[in-house]
Parts: sequence; structure tokens; C-alpha cells
Amino acid sequence: NVGKANLVNKPLPRLRHIWFDKFRNGFDAIRERDVLLYYPYHTFEHVLELLRQASFDPSVLAIKINIYHVAKDSRIIDSIIHAAHNGKKVTVVVELQARFDEEANIHWAKRLTEAGVHVIFSAPGLKIHAKLFLISRMEGEEIVRYAHIGTGNFNEKTARLYTDYSLLTAGARITNEVRRVFNFIES
Repeated sequence: NVGKANLVNKPLPRLRHIWFDKFRNGFDAIRERDVLLYYPYHTFEHVLELLRQASFDPSVLAIKINIYHVAKDSRIIDSIIHAAHNGKKVTVVVELQARFDEEANIHWAKRLTEAGVHVIFSAPGLKIHAKLFLISRMEGEEIVRYAHIGTGNFNEKTARLYTDYSLLTAGARITNEVRRVFNFIES
């Protein structure tokens, strides 16, 4: 800002991805096809809503997620805790080497552990900067997995500011790779 209000653009509204509006829930939309979100232009609400749906959906068996930087009043953390309270098997990988957020991540880890979430700390010498989650859901006779692979933190505040991507997919090739990443971290 150079001091003249007429030179400042008004903030753009966040856009909903039209694909989500065609379906009853996020799982149906993502099962039909992959969705790529581009922040800050798309709203981060799609990711928040998918995790919220997963937290109470009786078909969801498990949620695995890694956190690096989350918002101070994180709806992501709230959904994870609700999922654990609703009987889902929830695993959270907490990055303790998240620059400037080490203390906050220790706080989140304590809160998650108290809620019954299985918390794993990143291994010494191994910094996990990936932004992943994996939701396992029973659909008919099979388990269908839904994955998030992103460049930005699971932080609804910074998603309004930074340029990042989120890929949401139910494609078996990709979800199996994400599952292998979590299996490696857990071993």
C-alpha cells in the first residue's frame, strides 16, 4: 500500500470448486474423480468439510494425518478429536521440528493424546514436511481410501494468504502410496 486507497484492490472472494456442489458429500465427489484445489483462490472449506464429514460418518474406519503448522483455533484438530470420540482409529504424525511452531505442536500433541488420538512424533533427523491425510472408509464390502496430498499446511488461516495446492483423490494407485508413507512413519 502506497497510501492511496484507490490503488488497493478489494479482496477476492474464495471460490467453491463446482465439482463439490454436484454431490451429496465430499466422498462421493472425490470417488467420482480427483479434485485439485488452488489456494488462495479456492476455499479451504472443502478440506475442512471432508474431515468434518469423516469425523462423524459411521462408514469411516480410520484417519491418518500429519500436522506441521495448524491454525491457533484449528478446525482440523477439532475434527480429528471428534473422530476419535466417535470411535474412529485416528493417527496423527506431529512434526516437532516445525520452525516457530515447536511449542504449539507439543500443545496439540498433548491435547490429541488426551482425546485418545494415537500421536506419533517425527523421528530424530527426519523432518516430515508433507501435507497428507488418508481416510479409510468401508463402502459395501471393500475399504475405499481417500487421500489429500498438498503443498500447504493444514491451516485454514494461511490458506487465505499463500499459494498452495491440494489434491484430493480416491485413486488406488495414489492412496496406496500415501498409505505406504504412513506405514513407514509408523514402523
